[in-house]
Amino acid sequence: MNRIILALDTTNLDEAIDITKKIRNKIFTVKLGLEFFNAHGKEGVKKFNQISINNIFLDLKLADVANTIKKSIMALDGINFEYLTVHSFAGNESIKKAKEAAKKLNPNLKILAVTLLTSIDETELKSRMKINSKVEDLVLNLAKNSSEADGFIASGMESKMLRENFPNHLIFTPGIRMPGDDRHEQKRVVSPAEALKYSDLIIMGRSLTSGDIEKNLSRVISSLKI
Repeated sequence: MNRIILALDTTNLDEAIDITKKIRNKIFTVKLGLEFFNAHGKEGVKKFNQISINNIFLDLKLADVANTIKKSIMALDGINFEYLTVHSFAGNESIKKAKEAAKKLNPNLKILAVTLLTSIDETELKSRMKINSKVEDLVLNLAKNSSEADGFIASGMESKMLRENFPNHLIFTPGIRMPGDDRHEQKRVVSPAEALKYSDLIIMGRSLTSGDIEKNLSRVISSLKI
């Protein structure tokens, strides 16, 4: 099984579909985030369903009280997707309601809890957010706060720790960069091979879509065979 999720963080629907058609047989699925969903909504997701991409990772990072989470997920009826994100700090009650809604929509739908964004490091935690905690400790506490989820979104720097504490949960890892790639806003970055030691799937966007996506993807896949 290919373990790469392509992050399509764009508002250009035609471009997103064209890219997906090019490499669909070399990736696990695509991730559609807030930028895409705010621009195209459910109709945009249906365009992917029409080309038989039904295991979509819908990255909406929901964060609200339990009943609002549940109703928000029920409002996604009518589209095919298999993964949906909720923020860990929403808590286990919201996660439970999310899973109730997920079961009604699709028995295969998995709820993934976002722990700490990979754009945040310990310096930012302490100096700007005034949170006097190590990143690993905070990620573990957030995971415990959302342990009812089917899995977690977390940096590869914490994936080993999460795997040890939650052996039966899925772990999806963003913040993936090949050596020499621009990190952009990402702080807690690891390579594809490093991440896949403990993570189930990796999420890659600009490192693949900047330039020739087929060449970039081949480079990543080759790095995993070494």
